[in-house]
Amino acid sequence: MIQKTNSTVIVSRNLLLDNLRSFSRFLDPGTRIMAVVKSDGYGHGAVEVAQTLDPSVEAFAVNAIQEGIELRENDIAKPILVFEVPQQRMVSQYRVHNLTATISAKEHFEWLPNGTSYHLNFDTGMGRLGFHPSQAEEVADMVQQHRELFCTGIYSHFATAHEPGFSLVARQHETFRKIQSFFPDGLAAHIANTGGTAFYDTRQCTMVRLGIGLYGYSPGSTGIRGLKPVLSWKSFLAQTKEITSEATVSYGAEWQAPSDGYLGILPVGYEDGIKRNLSGRLKVRIAGKEYAVAGTITMNYCMVFLGDDYYEPGTEVDLLYTENNAYDWAQKLDTIPYEILTSIDTRIPREYV
Repeated sequence: MIQKTNSTVIVSRNLLLDNLRSFSRFLDPGTRIMAVVKSDGYGHGAVEVAQTLDPSVEAFAVNAIQEGIELRENDIAKPILVFEVPQQRMVSQYRVHNLTATISAKEHFEWLPNGTSYHLNFDTGMGRLGFHPSQAEEVADMVQQHRELFCTGIYSHFATAHEPGFSLVARQHETFRKIQSFFPDGLAAHIANTGGTAFYDTRQCTMVRLGIGLYGYSPGSTGIRGLKPVLSWKSFLAQTKEITSEATVSYGAEWQAPSDGYLGILPVGYEDGIKRNLSGRLKVRIAGKEYAVAGTITMNYCMVFLGDDYYEPGTEVDLLYTENNAYDWAQKLDTIPYEILTSIDTRIPREYV
């Protein structure tokens, strides 16, 4: 993959580990941690994130089998759970790379080759993948019938744990406990995600899955003390040009300069992950001072009105930073930090510090 040269994403290993340690106060004694590094580590770089966390967690989770293979090829030896429905053309790779499959429907027992390890997924209220709770006894029988496969865990997923105070969390947890009663005690069992771990006092089974919290964000609007964003994003001024009062900028000619001054051109746009709907809402930072983006954000460029301030081409520009992070962008776009982070183009180089 050819990397871009228009910007750089900086990822702090120390902050990643600090965020992990912040969750220790929420864990029941003996609870293990599965670190979720799907979608290229939520845009942070799955391999580097996994290598950083490897000494401190017990397992990893990815969405796609190709993501698991990438971790194995980069010396991650701990268990890796693959969430996706098994792809029949790829199922041989579970054994080749010692990956743990997910079985969430009866036919999956037939698809997986002998010797494959797997976790069972039950739908206790998420309404996505997974067996219905009423199938628990039948699924337990199928586990016994397919001894050529190795069941090593069982899991579900909270639908509303992104905020505290939802009664559905307790109902899902109770349903999951009932499902567990049909299966051996020695299986890994996990239902709690970041919010389920931080916001709810329900017992955590044997393992929790930490995703967005590792990267410094709460899953909803309620903050989690101690978390700090791990990722920042920098670009530079490709060009600085004079602009006169009332001159228009970008497509639609809807923005007009409020006065004479300077316009900075940044070589990043919505192709890179700066959403077009941030037009008129986004600020960036140059030399410690914030400036508003001028006009419509385009595919490859966005413009900044600098007023009377002149900066040389090549001057560094902060796009995502502590005071203007993925949560702030998400608030402007009525979305969540997950979408902001995973939208940053993977061709933009990640620098690990």
